[in-house]
Amino acid sequence: MVLDTVVRRRRLVLFVVLCILSLGVLTDQLRSPENRRTGWLGIAVEAALAPASAGFSRLSDAVVNGWSLLREIGRLRTENRQLAAEVARLREENASLRESAQEDLRLRALLGFKDPQYHTVAARVTGRDPSHWFDTLLVDRGAADGVRRNDPVVTSEGLVGHIIEAGGGWSRVLLIMDPRSAVGVLVGKSRDAGVAEGQGQLRLLVKYLSRDAAIQPGDPIVTAGVGGIYPRGLPVGSVIGVTRTAGDLFQEARVRPGADLNHLEEMLILTRGGAVQDSR
Repeated sequence: MVLDTVVRRRRLVLFVVLCILSLGVLTDQLRSPENRRTGWLGIAVEAALAPASAGFSRLSDAVVNGWSLLREIGRLRTENRQLAAEVARLREENASLRESAQEDLRLRALLGFKDPQYHTVAARVTGRDPSHWFDTLLVDRGAADGVRRNDPVVTSEGLVGHIIEAGGGWSRVLLIMDPRSAVGVLVGKSRDAGVAEGQGQLRLLVKYLSRDAAIQPGDPIVTAGVGGIYPRGLPVGSVIGVTRTAGDLFQEARVRPGADLNHLEEMLILTRGGAVQDSR
């Protein structure tokens, strides 16, 4: 055991001495005029250290390449985030442009209504009555725009209702489906007269129709122009069913409104005046 330890120590000392001698020889050779020639000992040392040197060189190249790869990955990730943000922005802008185009088409259809007795004031919905008992909504046009109480309100699809209250820059619209609403109407080609009353839902009931009137599902309903609120000929909706009243004195027609009263966005308020104009 002790002998092995002594042998290992001697070998270590011999190795250190050889390294020192090699270093000295190399240093002396570099300083001498003949430093262009390494000598046999230098060649031996170089041969011994060549594998390690090659390994260190390969490791260095791997580290440099790895660092370059990491930098490239970081740059690509940054560019990817920027591109994703740009794509999101372009999608939002595209959706906004589509909405603007649809809104423009709707307003152009609305402004197609022409009657020499009325101005047309384009308005947008700003709020709805939260109560289930009254079907009203608020719009962004009011007395400052020439809007008055009882002015009719329409869309390109049909009658919406009329103004029941007008402030400086806002108005409240009573929808035709409200139970408080009653509109004089004409039905179908026969032009039989009746009164369309709101039912508190997306249905109207036309009462007091003649029992002999030939009324069929699909017949159009238009305003009769009586009562002093609605002009004659505004589309109201279409018949979806007909029933007889008690005693068969009259008929009643169930009507689906032409305007989509649950998804109103833009509309026209018809104000008394001269030529048609776009208030926007």
